[in-house]
Amino acid sequence: MSTNGKTVNVTIDGKQVTVPAGTNIIEAARHVNTEVPHYCYHPRLSVVGNCRICLVEIEGWPKLQIGCNTNVSDGMTVFTASDKVREAREGVMELLLINHPLDCTICDQAGECKLQDYAVDHGTGLTRFAFDKQKKPKNVSWGDKVVFDAERCILCTRCVRFLDELCGTDEIGIDFRGEKVSLIVRDDGQLTSPYQMNIIDLCPVGALTSRDFRFKSRVWFMQFANTLCTGCARGCNVVAGAREERLLRMVPRFNAQVNDHWMCDEGRLNYTFVNDEDRLVAPRVNGKDVPYDDALARAAAILQKAKEGGGGAADIAVLGCASPFMTNEELFSFAGLLDALGVTERRFAIPMGEGDDMLLHPEKAPNARGARLFGFQDAPVDAERDWDVVVHFAARDGGGLPDDLNAKSRIVFSLQVDKNADVNFPLTTSFEKDGTVISAGDRLQRVSKALTFAPSHLTERVVLDRLRGLIEDGYQGTDTAALALARIAQEHAAFEGLTWTGIGLQGVSLQLAEAEVGA
Repeated sequence: MSTNGKTVNVTIDGKQVTVPAGTNIIEAARHVNTEVPHYCYHPRLSVVGNCRICLVEIEGWPKLQIGCNTNVSDGMTVFTASDKVREAREGVMELLLINHPLDCTICDQAGECKLQDYAVDHGTGLTRFAFDKQKKPKNVSWGDKVVFDAERCILCTRCVRFLDELCGTDEIGIDFRGEKVSLIVRDDGQLTSPYQMNIIDLCPVGALTSRDFRFKSRVWFMQFANTLCTGCARGCNVVAGAREERLLRMVPRFNAQVNDHWMCDEGRLNYTFVNDEDRLVAPRVNGKDVPYDDALARAAAILQKAKEGGGGAADIAVLGCASPFMTNEELFSFAGLLDALGVTERRFAIPMGEGDDMLLHPEKAPNARGARLFGFQDAPVDAERDWDVVVHFAARDGGGLPDDLNAKSRIVFSLQVDKNADVNFPLTTSFEKDGTVISAGDRLQRVSKALTFAPSHLTERVVLDRLRGLIEDGYQGTDTAALALARIAQEHAAFEGLTWTGIGLQGVSLQLAEAEVGA
């Protein structure tokens, strides 16, 4: 919507506000912190005006108007809570609830349902409908991701418009007439879009639910964290939900600069590895569980011996193999440890896959740009060289090291037990720690802890800092990711002036030079 910079002055519920010309009443009301209730309206979809709950009164207009399809004009006075508006909304709610089933006790949408919220805020709790409710199909499979309950559907058509207008697949339509009207999936009744699970988020009621999350938990029993999807380099903003230290779901979080309101199904479902029962949960030395202090002492001894035995930095046969799943703070600590050892051989590998023109990025890791920025090369490891020590952060696919790599000692950070490791530290996922990554477009964003991996667990950054402290006299690490970022900002020009708070929930653009990240 182009307004050519023009603005209009409007009064909403007695509050004056200036908004861009062409702004509808729903969006204008948000400028004065007023919510106009709505079901069918969404700022990224076409306006259809079929739910009628957004009715408002405009001074001088003979009839109530729908806020979604009425743009404000200069001098307009709008009332969003007058007696006429209240009475009209009560009628709309009564109509919508005539055939709606009493499924709240078993519905996954309970606690996040606009029909529930608006029934309380704008309904009467009474009905004049004295007939049997209309029965429609329940628990209808629309494929392996989405379940449809026709009885709960209020025909807002958000799902129809999303798949048509944003995905271009036109997979859902409306069939039948009158009280029999219902949504249908065209062709063979199965959705195929790689973004189809967004219609679950768009559904304002419980008509569309996730097969993956279905019946797992009530949302009021869950803990939520604003973080990122780390399935690819896009860095989609998400809300991660956990219960009893198990990750249960991810849903998109709005960021106009990254993923808007959406995320792909691949990223949404790429979380189950966090809950794997066979994850490494304690440090191991020579195949046996040990306390962190013992594992740190053994790893430091291996590194110190390699450094002293090399006779000089140029002769040290130590390989530092990072992972593009590491945070910037971890990469900074790893690079510092390698600097203390005089190690120049630093590698990492990027898992690659398919991308698309919407959100999916072919780099299947969140922080390849960060790895390059902190001095790690995306290049093959020399498999023919004899290494004294390999310090390896094993990514989800193994980390890119050759199977026949010859190393006298291995210090490995991994999700599962590495039987070849002399010292094996547990690897945490991005959902179990705080930090930052550099997403596609050189955007610095925060990942935030959604659950605790283990009460006594030390994150990789802390382990690296303690290792360096054992090797380099007087070195002190940082207690938090925020303090680690502050130290990075002092030493790296690309981060100058940045703080954890300043990055915020939306991230900031670093505007890195191409040579800095090797993009």
